[in-house]
Amino acid sequence: MSAFTVASDELIITATTGALSTYEFGSNAAKHHFCSKCGIYPFHQSMSAPGYYRINLGCVEGLNSSLLPFEVYDGASI
Repeated sequence: MSAFTVASDELIITATTGALSTYEFGSNAAKHHFCSKCGIYPFHQSMSAPGYYRINLGCVEGLNSSLLPFEVYDGASI
């Protein structure tokens, strides 16, 4: 996921109708979107910044996300 957020008017979603499913929990403020067919998690609406999205950079057309710097978090050791 991107470390930055993108405003809804700056996000272009090219998925066909019915291709995405939405998961909400707790306060329903965050909206997590998934591909209905394969389950990939392309983006979510931020709970802390409604109307803004964080994006799975591997889903951005024309961007080779494997070339971006990244940090691996060891969640098991936290």
